Amino acid sequence: MGSDMVVALKEASANRTTLFGVNHYAVPGQRLAVQFVPGATHDAGDVTQTATGAVPQARQTFGVLGVRPVGTSGYLHGVNENRVALGVTRWQSRRASSPLALSGVDLARLGLERSRNAHHAVEVLTDLLEHFGENAEHGCNDHIFLIADATEAFALEASGRYWAMLECTSARAVTEAAMIRQDWRRLAHGLADFAIEKGWWQDDGNKLDFVRTLAERNPTTLCAQKRWGRITMALMQQQGAIDLEFLRRMLAEQDTQNATQFPEPGNTALACNFLVDLHAPELPTLAWLAFGSPRVAVHFPLSPAGSIPPDFSESRPSSSSLQDRVLELEPLAQGSDKDQKRLTAALERLQTKFDLDAEEFLARSRECHLHGRSQQINQLASEMMHHHVVLFDREYRSLLGITNRAAQVSALAEEELFFA
Repeated sequence: MGSDMVVALKEASANRTTLFGVNHYAVPGQRLAVQFVPGATHDAGDVTQTATGAVPQARQTFGVLGVRPVGTSGYLHGVNENRVALGVTRWQSRRASSPLALSGVDLARLGLERSRNAHHAVEVLTDLLEHFGENAEHGCNDHIFLIADATEAFALEASGRYWAMLECTSARAVTEAAMIRQDWRRLAHGLADFAIEKGWWQDDGNKLDFVRTLAERNPTTLCAQKRWGRITMALMQQQGAIDLEFLRRMLAEQDTQNATQFPEPGNTALACNFLVDLHAPELPTLAWLAFGSPRVAVHFPLSPAGSIPPDFSESRPSSSSLQDRVLELEPLAQGSDKDQKRLTAALERLQTKFDLDAEEFLARSRECHLHGRSQQINQLASEMMHHHVVLFDREYRSLLGITNRAAQVSALAEEELFFA
């Protein structure tokens, strides 16, 4: 599984805020869960569990809205209460890999939980890579992180404990290919000596080239490099006018083009799209999440200010997850012209409603903030998210011809909400 990620700093965006986006690809059977974990204060000596063992816990952790693979505790991407957005993808270096080294999703979770800003997240991640980035006997894992806050962004490419960090200017794309050459701002201590000892770099006084030293050319890397080029070109052409609608459309188009022009080796497909505007702190954080291919995707606005509906988590005995329900619409997207038109019309109705509700939510939240009514913001966020699930279910059941009285009663109860 891997991701294509983008960041547009305020210099590149239309509304002068930092925008962050992810297309995550996975094998068809993988399911994702969305969760918000509040911040906490921890005692000295506490530990946190990862897939490979315990790691010392930080004294203070921050609230995180994250997307994780079902069955794991690590995050593929997310945003924390300090408006730090972070995503991770894999790449393949020439070094031996090991499942015993700290995984990318665990590193992403720890980075989000512990960081006050993007620069601090880099410090957190590089410290974790130094201590837990590789297994002495079995090797390392290769990760690329994209990290952003309201004012700055960084790309961090790592092979085990060895890494290079680049400060992003204006806009940046990240795929499953390391792209930092000699333009790095910081380099892991000991990397140059390690590369010279291996015979991967000459001790001739030139600045070390991270990609030339550690990268391995293979079909996956070549496809990822081509995707990086296409996304970078799209960002450059929209410089100064990038907004969430553009990122939503551009990432959808990239997925369609990738499937035909740059198919990645292996059986993977777009699992979700994640977007967030890292705007002013007086407004609640609002992220957008869509499951599945662009043919069936509808972007749900999610705010950690409210209670995330359980439908965004894993399936339960009583009901399927929202991701499963979205994927059940895929046969309609590949069906007759009539089915495709019905599906497209329904999804467009939903998206228009969701977008308008999100604008209304932010406007009312601004008003609540000015009058010191923070609890009302929490209520508005919860109402909006829960009502959107109900609206989606109505369209989902109508499209598939499903009748369920319990669901209809639940939907009627929701009519009392503001966003109805």
